[in-house]
Amino acid sequence: MSKQAQVGIFALVALGLLFGVFFTITDFATRHSGYRIGVHFNTAAGLHSGALVYFSGVTAGTVDSIDLLPDHTVDVILAINKDVDIPRDSKFLIQAPLTGDPNLLIVPPPPQPRPPGIVGPTPAPTAAPLLAREVLPIDQQPQGTSSATIGDLLQQGQGEVKRLDTMLAELSRREPALLNTLQSTLTNANSLTASANEQMRSLFGTLQPAVSRASSNIVDLTNTLNSTVASNSGKVDSLLTTLNATAVSLNQSVGSLKSLATNQGLKNNLIDTTKNIAQTTQTIAFLTNDLRQITGNPQTQAQLRDTVAQLDAATQKANSLLAALGGTSHVYGVDTGATPAPAGGGVPANGPPAGPAGVPPDVKNKISGIAKSLYAIQVRVNELSPQHVSGTNPLLTTDRGPQADFNILFLPKANTSLLVGANDIGAKTTWNFAELSNIGGGFRVGGGVLYSQLGVLGQYWRDRVGIEGRLYDLRRPTLDAYLNARVTQRAQLFFGQRDLTRAQRRTVFGLQLQF
Repeated sequence: MSKQAQVGIFALVALGLLFGVFFTITDFATRHSGYRIGVHFNTAAGLHSGALVYFSGVTAGTVDSIDLLPDHTVDVILAINKDVDIPRDSKFLIQAPLTGDPNLLIVPPPPQPRPPGIVGPTPAPTAAPLLAREVLPIDQQPQGTSSATIGDLLQQGQGEVKRLDTMLAELSRREPALLNTLQSTLTNANSLTASANEQMRSLFGTLQPAVSRASSNIVDLTNTLNSTVASNSGKVDSLLTTLNATAVSLNQSVGSLKSLATNQGLKNNLIDTTKNIAQTTQTIAFLTNDLRQITGNPQTQAQLRDTVAQLDAATQKANSLLAALGGTSHVYGVDTGATPAPAGGGVPANGPPAGPAGVPPDVKNKISGIAKSLYAIQVRVNELSPQHVSGTNPLLTTDRGPQADFNILFLPKANTSLLVGANDIGAKTTWNFAELSNIGGGFRVGGGVLYSQLGVLGQYWRDRVGIEGRLYDLRRPTLDAYLNARVTQRAQLFFGQRDLTRAQRRTVFGLQLQF
């Protein structure tokens, strides 16, 4: 063997010895760090020194030593990590699988259930008494449990066989009575079948003459109808002629509708109506701009009255188009009860009655209607149910309420609206800033900031009843669900659940007013 090969073999042996010493030292350090306790077992079940100790499924130490006592029981000394506290009422189990090394399991006692009759938050659990961090005398050590051996399982199986023999003997004793009962049941069933057959034969005997008479009646009815048609053929021909004339009239009506659709005058009226609508929209925009600068200036008030007169003229033009198409119009000088035409300059001859600050009442009504289409104020008062389960929801604290929310809904009647407001004012205040859009069919969806968290919401209304859902908080997704009922045009009741998907959910109900 060459010198280089000898040097390589020597290096490998030295490296193996070094790893062995490192393993022995680290294992020794692991087993002797922390503290030691003793557990008394009837049998060690193959457990050996150095086996792992698990506490609630987590490695908590190793088996330090195993001593056989004079009474043939076993004293097992465990080396437990110093950062692990073991409750005094824990169970110590030896797990000996068919393959692999045995290990020791420490199962802590279950948590104490909630005392009955207590209302309100769950009191903080009291600390369980801990096992002393020392090796106690044998009579004071916790008693461990060994896993079932194959002999135990065989003995239990023999007990099950004995119970099965007892059941078979009992079945043999009761067999004659069971057979007699079964025979009696079969006899009764046979009698019932014979009786049913007799009744069916009697029923068929009764139905046969009735079927024969019904067949004869059908033949007579067919003959009668045939003779009736033959004797009234003229009337039938007249009816067919009338139906043909009706079909011709329908064809002519369809032709008239087609010519109406291609009528150039009608198209021009529709185009004019569209232009008037555009002018009305522009006039409303000007009116909104003027409303911001309303003063006691008579010239400004006259301009406002002119704008209202232009809106009234546009409405009368639309009504005139309806009259041309066969509808009902309200054009002054054409129909009775029509709105009087404005005087020169767009101001009524006698001038409209002035309200406070010189603003006419009709202008105030139009201003109020425009304001309602620009924004709506929501005031929401709700009550939370008591907290029964302690949780980590940052919004649902232990207080019950009541809570007050305030929101402003901009453009409430438009397809897209903006919701801005605050929740739980005066307590744990959070903020809303979200966009809502109509998608048709009574559905509204949106998203933005809800309860100072990113979130989405959806609403569905059918007549006076609706449902609503809110999902927010990316770190701790929270789902709220509500059932809404509209009592009046401005008031609705709601009932629902906050944090619906968790045990900490809270029932909420209240009233929402919208102005």
